[in-house]
Amino acid sequence: MKNKILLLALILTFSSCGIFISVTDTGSTVNEIQAETSKDGVTKFLGKYEITIFNLPEVGEMNLSMNVFNNGDELKTEFLEGSEDTGFEILKTEIEEDILYIDIYVESYGVNVNFEIYVEGSTVSGYLADMFELEGTITY
Repeated sequence: MKNKILLLALILTFSSCGIFISVTDTGSTVNEIQAETSKDGVTKFLGKYEITIFNLPEVGEMNLSMNVFNNGDELKTEFLEGSEDTGFEILKTEIEEDILYIDIYVESYGVNVNFEIYVEGSTVSGYLADMFELEGTITY
């Protein structure tokens, strides 16, 4: 019985010593890495988009040209020449979890929906209103 108590005491002593291990300050390194990643995460979405939205009701396919750019501290999106008469009004542009969201108002239906855009290199894919697939390219 004494051996078991002694063994238990040794195990508790060695396992509790782990709380006294000092850790070097790597917080600044982690923060710097995260800041660089977020900067790259924003810049990869900036540029001119040429996209096609498939299977829209009453329209079928729709081609759009738009530009995403920084305006001070916020992202902005504008439709380029030839795409202004889409019936979409751009409300807000933001990036969440490496996805570009462009909130729009669809005048003909009176609803707010969004573009959900994924960028891999110069290839663009995603959805409009979570229902209609889109594909295209981005140039920087």
